[in-house]
Amino acid sequence: MNGLLKRLHFFAGVLCAPLILIASVTGLLYAFAPTVEQVMNHSMLTAEAPDGAGAGQRLPVSDLVDTAQAEHPDLALAGVRLGDDDETTRVLFTDPELPESTVQAVFLDPWTGEVTGDTTQYGSAGSLPLRQWIAEGHRTAWLGEPGRLYSETAASWLGVLAVGGVVMWWRRQKSGQKSGRASTARLRAMLRTGGRGRTRTMRLHGATGTLVAVGMVFLTVTGLTWSSVAGSTIGDVREKLSWGTPSVSASLPGIQDAPDAAGAASGGHAGHAGHGGAAGASSPVRVSGLNQGSVDRVAETAVEELRTPVTITPPSAEGQAWTATEDRVAYRLTNDAVAIDWATGEVTERLDFADWPVAAMATGWLIQLHMGTLFGLPNQLVLGALAAAIIAMVCWGYAMWWRRRP
Repeated sequence: MNGLLKRLHFFAGVLCAPLILIASVTGLLYAFAPTVEQVMNHSMLTAEAPDGAGAGQRLPVSDLVDTAQAEHPDLALAGVRLGDDDETTRVLFTDPELPESTVQAVFLDPWTGEVTGDTTQYGSAGSLPLRQWIAEGHRTAWLGEPGRLYSETAASWLGVLAVGGVVMWWRRQKSGQKSGRASTARLRAMLRTGGRGRTRTMRLHGATGTLVAVGMVFLTVTGLTWSSVAGSTIGDVREKLSWGTPSVSASLPGIQDAPDAAGAASGGHAGHAGHGGAAGASSPVRVSGLNQGSVDRVAETAVEELRTPVTITPPSAEGQAWTATEDRVAYRLTNDAVAIDWATGEVTERLDFADWPVAAMATGWLIQLHMGTLFGLPNQLVLGALAAAIIAMVCWGYAMWWRRRP
């Protein structure tokens, strides 16, 4: 058994390590991408409220939408992200020329109406171009849809190598104890890093793997949810077990034929890096409820009912309500959503995070942990350290192979 594990670990490591290395390097970059994004785009993302200003002194959201629409008169409104007092408002537009899950975003100061930026936004995480580019590398190695097989292979074998390596390393150690302290002594032996030459390299590889094995399995399990083959299977299983992410119904009361805006308030877990599921993908067909009064009524209700930042999404078909969803931001563990009648500003349906299936809750949290957005910078530091450890292990693994060659 030990011989089989050794051969499996060796051949899988030699063949899959390059893919794991690419995933780890891009993952290391992506781990800190949210923070880098905030620093690089500080002037575009932030606003300064006038002294003593209150929420009532903000410009009407409809005015901001009109200003943004003047920048892109041929594009259909896809949504509006309403931020905190120190954040700009994002007006989102559907552009058929942009890649899937990408929308055009115009950033405006909610106090002055000044346009502070105009760029693209990707996925439910609201990634800007740099983070989107890194995410694409992590997900497909910049090879397009066929490149997803690289990340699926890397994610699949990472966990196998972690578990197999720990078992093999455990069996290799000799505790020298005849009592119940044998396990503790063996664990200490697994964490030794002394020695010379290939022995030291092996100990560094084994000790690091022992420390980060749980994290590697975590990356495998959560990473596979975005993969091409396994991800589809996982999605089918979740759907059959009713573990899917629920969405608020956009149908207005008394109107039976209006289809729901699928996923409009689901929080979007379809893609990595927000990787997919752009909030507010809207039909270019003009429907009722897009006039100025409707926009302002919906925005006012959304801010009253939910916590900012919140994204409001217009109806995509006649007979539908607007939907409003709390954005996924650091330290926010729940994401509630409501549907709002644009004619009256009343809430027609509410979906609280507490009403989600437990599996859907866990999936949402685990994906945010993988993306480094659930607990902000501490989350990113842990992911960065994990990625750096995997990179080092790959290098030590190849060094052992090279030194042992005939």
